[in-house]
Amino acid sequence: MMFPSMLLPLRQTLTILSFIASLQWPLHVKGQNADTPSDSNFIRRGYERAAVIGSHLYLSGGEISQYGTGENALPPDDHPATGISSVLSIDLSSSWDTRNAPFQSHTFPDGDRPPVFNNHALWPWRSSDGKDQGFYIYGGQVSWKETVKDVRKDRGIWKFTVDGQGGGAWTVEQASNPEVFMAYAAGGERGWSIGGIMTPGTDPDANITSGPGLRIPGMVEYDFSTETWTNYTEVGFLPKGRALENGRAHFVDGLGEDGKNGVVMMFGGGIFILDATRTGDSRGITRPDLLLDFNNMTFFDAQTKKWHSQTTTGTPPTSRMGHCVAGVRSQAGTHEIFVYGGADAGFTESYDDLYVLSLPGFVWFRVDDRSNGVHSHGTCAVVGNRQLLVIGGQNEKDGWPAIWQSKDPLPLGLGIFDMTTMAWKSNGSYDAETAEYRPAEVIEKWYNDGGLDKVQWNSDDVKKMFLATPVNFTKLDEPSSSDKPSSGGGGSGSSDGNTDKSKDESNKSKTGPIVGGIVGGCVVVLGVIGGWLFWRRRHKKKNSAGALSTAELPVQEPSPPPPPQGFYEPYGQLKELPVHSAATEVYTPPTELSSHAYRFELDPDARPNELHGDAGPRAHELPWEGRPQDLSACR
Repeated sequence: MMFPSMLLPLRQTLTILSFIASLQWPLHVKGQNADTPSDSNFIRRGYERAAVIGSHLYLSGGEISQYGTGENALPPDDHPATGISSVLSIDLSSSWDTRNAPFQSHTFPDGDRPPVFNNHALWPWRSSDGKDQGFYIYGGQVSWKETVKDVRKDRGIWKFTVDGQGGGAWTVEQASNPEVFMAYAAGGERGWSIGGIMTPGTDPDANITSGPGLRIPGMVEYDFSTETWTNYTEVGFLPKGRALENGRAHFVDGLGEDGKNGVVMMFGGGIFILDATRTGDSRGITRPDLLLDFNNMTFFDAQTKKWHSQTTTGTPPTSRMGHCVAGVRSQAGTHEIFVYGGADAGFTESYDDLYVLSLPGFVWFRVDDRSNGVHSHGTCAVVGNRQLLVIGGQNEKDGWPAIWQSKDPLPLGLGIFDMTTMAWKSNGSYDAETAEYRPAEVIEKWYNDGGLDKVQWNSDDVKKMFLATPVNFTKLDEPSSSDKPSSGGGGSGSSDGNTDKSKDESNKSKTGPIVGGIVGGCVVVLGVIGGWLFWRRRHKKKNSAGALSTAELPVQEPSPPPPPQGFYEPYGQLKELPVHSAATEVYTPPTELSSHAYRFELDPDARPNELHGDAGPRAHELPWEGRPQDLSACR
C-alpha cells in the first residue's frame, strides 16, 4: 500500500485527508445519538428555540458541537457544529439533573420535516378550548449542513402537533415570508415577528450573493385560527428607514378591564439602516447603528393595534443583542420577565448576568448570583412552576471557530435558576415538585412599600391597561381551600334525594346520644354551681362578725395582668404593613449604559429617580380601596 504523499503533491494530499476526516464528523460516540451526546462528549449548543407544550419541553433546530474520537478531539475548524435535525423533548413531570437530562430525540424522514433552521421564530399554539397542541416555526436560516434549496418553494409555514408523549408530527400550513434574526412572540391565538434579515440561507429566491443580507422592516402577524397574515409596514419604536435585528419579544396577557387584552413587549436588539450593500466582518456581522435600551419599554397592543411605551425604573440591563427572555405570572397579580445573557453590539463579548422586569411596576431588579458561564444566542423557558431553564449559548470572546470548540461550563448547556429565591441551582437539578412561583422578597417589598403608587405613567391608556388588575400579596399567605375548615352549616340542597335521606337518617341516629350527653353535662354543671354557692354563703357568714354592721364592703376582683407587649393588637390599630428583608442578591447600583445605546424615554426631568441598592423605598401603608385599571419579540 502506498501513501497518498508518495503519489500527490503535499497540498493535494492534505486536502484529501481533510475531506476524509470531514466525512467522518460528527461520529456517534459509544452508540450515542449525535443530537443528544453525553455531557462528557458535549461541547456547545446554540441557535435553537424552546417551548413548553403540555408536560414536555420541546427544542427545535439549532446546532451542537461535540468531541470526536480520541482524547477530547475537537471538531474541525471548517464546520465545528452540526445542525440538529430531530425534535428534542424533555419530560417535565419527573425530576432530573442537568448532567443527565432525559432528552428524547424524534427524527423524521426528509420531506416530512422542515430544514434545520437557526434563529427561527417558534410560536406555541393551543386549541379553542385552551389545550396545548404544538408550535409553529417561522423564518430562520438553514444550518451549514442543509442547503437553501431544501426550503419549500410553496413557502408553507411548518406546524408541529404534539402527541402528549414528547413526540409529534410535522405538517405544512399556509404561506410565509422567510426571515431570520427577528424578534418574535406568540399569544392569544396569534404569532408576531418583528424585523429580521433576509440572507442567501433564508430564501432560495432572495438573489443575494454577498454581504450581510437584506434587512426586513415592519412586523407580520399570523392568526392561528384563521390562517391569515397581517403585515405592518411600520413599527412604533423604530425611526423611519430602520429595522430591528437580534431583539427579543415577550407576550403579556391578562390585561385590561376584562383581562382579555395582551401586549407584545420588546426587549433590546440592534437597529440598522435599511441598506443591502453594507459589508460585514469575516463572519458577516455588522454593527448596529443604534441599540434598543431597557430604560423605556415599548409594546404593541394586540387589541387596538397601537404601539405604546413606558419608562422604567430600578436597575435595567445594559443594551444588548442575542439574549433570551422568559416570563411568568404570579398569583399576586404581577408578571415578572427575566432577561439573561446576550452580547454587545459587535458580538465581541457575551454576558452571564440576569435581570428581572416586574409588571405592572415597570421596575428592574438585578440578580447578583451568576450562572457560571457567559452565553449569547441561546434560549430559555419557564419550567416546573418557578424554575427558569436556560439552554445553550456561546462565548463571543472566543471568536470563530472557538465559540464551538470551548466547552460550556453548564452541563449539556443547561442551567436552572430559582425565580423565587433569585439563585442559580449549583447542583443543576430540576425539581418537578417545586412550589408555585412567588415573586422574590425584594420584589414583594417594593410593592408593599408603595412602589406602584410612585410610578409616573407615560399615558393614561398605559396606566389603565396595567392597573386594571390590582396587585395583592396578602392572598398568597391565605390557606388554600383544602386547608380551610369546612363550614358546619347546611347547604342549598342537593339534587340527589337519596343523599338527603341518608343524611337525615344518620342525623336521627345520632340525636339520642347527643341529647343524653347534653342533659348529663347540664346536671354536672348545675351541681358544681350549687356546691360553689353553698360554700360561698357559709364562708361569708363566718367573716361577717368582723365586718362593719352598716354595710358589706364590695368585693373587688384583682385586675388581670397586662398582656405581654406585642402579644395582641387589633387589626384596626396596625400602623404599617410587615416589611420583609431585602434579598442581598438584588438591589445593586445601576450599571452605566454603553455610550452607543439608543434611548427611548421621557424627558429626564420628568422621570422618577432610579432605585439604589443602599436605599430602599420607605414603607407606606397601602390604601384599602381597590387600585385603578388596565395594560394595553430573537435573533
